[in-house]
Amino acid sequence: MPKTYLSLDIGKSQTQAWLFAQKDGTWAVQGTASVPSAIEGDGDQFRKSIQKLLSQIEQSHEVRLLDDHGKITNIRRLDGAPASIGMSMSAGKPLRTALIGLSEAYSIAPLRRLVSLFNCEVVLEVNLQENLNATTQLDRLLTSDVELYVIGGGANGGAQKALKTVIDNLRLVYHLIPRAIRPQIVYCGNQELAEYAQSEIEAGLDMHLASNIQTNPGQEDPSLVWKAMLKAFERLRLQQIPGLAEVVSDLRTHVIPSDFSAGRMVRFLERSSGNGKGVLMLRVDADTVSVIAARDQKLDGLCHRLDVNDEVLTAAKALSIQITDMNSFAAYIYNRALFPEYIPATLEDLGIEHSWARVRIREALAALQELDPDFGYNPSLGLVRAYEPIILSGSEMRLALPHQGLMLALDGILPHGITTILQDEQSLLTALGSLAPYDPMLAVQVLDNQVFTNLATIISVGTQTSEGQKVLQIEVNEGEQMPRLYHKIQAGDLKRIETLVNSKTELYLSPQDDSDVGMGLPGLGGWVTVLDSKVGVVVDARGRPLNLPVDEIARAEKLHNWLWELGG
Repeated sequence: MPKTYLSLDIGKSQTQAWLFAQKDGTWAVQGTASVPSAIEGDGDQFRKSIQKLLSQIEQSHEVRLLDDHGKITNIRRLDGAPASIGMSMSAGKPLRTALIGLSEAYSIAPLRRLVSLFNCEVVLEVNLQENLNATTQLDRLLTSDVELYVIGGGANGGAQKALKTVIDNLRLVYHLIPRAIRPQIVYCGNQELAEYAQSEIEAGLDMHLASNIQTNPGQEDPSLVWKAMLKAFERLRLQQIPGLAEVVSDLRTHVIPSDFSAGRMVRFLERSSGNGKGVLMLRVDADTVSVIAARDQKLDGLCHRLDVNDEVLTAAKALSIQITDMNSFAAYIYNRALFPEYIPATLEDLGIEHSWARVRIREALAALQELDPDFGYNPSLGLVRAYEPIILSGSEMRLALPHQGLMLALDGILPHGITTILQDEQSLLTALGSLAPYDPMLAVQVLDNQVFTNLATIISVGTQTSEGQKVLQIEVNEGEQMPRLYHKIQAGDLKRIETLVNSKTELYLSPQDDSDVGMGLPGLGGWVTVLDSKVGVVVDARGRPLNLPVDEIARAEKLHNWLWELGG
């Protein structure tokens, strides 16, 4: 039997499986399957859902995943079983997390960035510079109902008194509070106290030591702590979700966070790219937006859930194509929050859905900017830092037509310069990330096989010119047999230019002196080669920030016209 790999992702609503096999010596996706996630209830329900998923893959492909009775068993006992199985998970409530450090800038802030890829909700921050007395500090630790404690900061060989105090308090917290599920503790601070923390707290396998996240004063390297965080995440999930431990044991695998899994691949794409830009992934699901960014050898990300309030409702209403009264608009959004998997039934519902997605994207990008000031997002001006490609995925993108998904992403992100927008329709970044440690060539060859859908090349024109004034001239070269085409772009335009099927199209950009198309300086242009894509080349000269008419009817008409320009 040919060698295969299997990846599973246990999502909030769907559990997916991907089978990878070699074809003509190259790894490729062999098959996919999905079933509704079943993490609530007893372990038998969860186990049956995984059996159903594996059965779908097994029946349609030459691979053994279940025993002769159709049950999950020790995978190593089956002839023809996959060489390895990867598993990721976004299902389950975020881990209630406490961050403990010696200062805001050099301890707490780096820890926020660290835990953001591990499905954590920070419910307590203990800044040891606040000089809380030991009793007050202990009271805060005891009353926060924390599942994961992360201790960082302090230069190796630095001050120890404050860290020793909190370590002593954590010993009391760990041993005195009766819990069915023991909390996990990750220590990534002053290494001279690592052994002291381990022996003093006496948490056994619930204690995870890592190198100091602060490699030098003012410098952080979260990758030094990832291994410890993965162990803590897995131990908690195995205890929290009935049946998961048995399935993980039988499949001989480990479970990792879905965002971290995808982040591995975003980081790989950035490192293998030669364009000097970052790589950005945006996963838009029914109730959350995940943003993962890699640039300058650095990886950041978060999963953002937007709370419904009057401010965000007003912002969403201002981006809606449909003219709906505010009460009806708000009622839809509030109902949607209760039933996130609801599928729009009317064009009016779809219009509200897309406007809500635009705002959720903006708020998620703003949240990552707050987490990491180097990310490069401005709430008014959009994504001012260069990222290429920008990769879209998630249930909201799968439900939208290509031009609709591109439109809501374009309005949500507001990119600058020239970039390519791709769609990961099969969520392969998540699938490949869980298998990356087993066979690096698997990810390399699958990604080289053009598995992403090319939605469009975006050319954003930065200009302060009044609407209607010329900002850019474009010459289109489609080959020697075709006549040259010319397009004049005016301020305020959103223009679509079709690309040749299965071929390359060359564009010569001639911006006005005060127009910036992302080639280094205002007024600087040149040739750009673009590949065939679903929508084509989209020239965005609408300006930043995106100014829309105050009048509701005029605003809806303009938004509709922009969508029509991209494809209807």
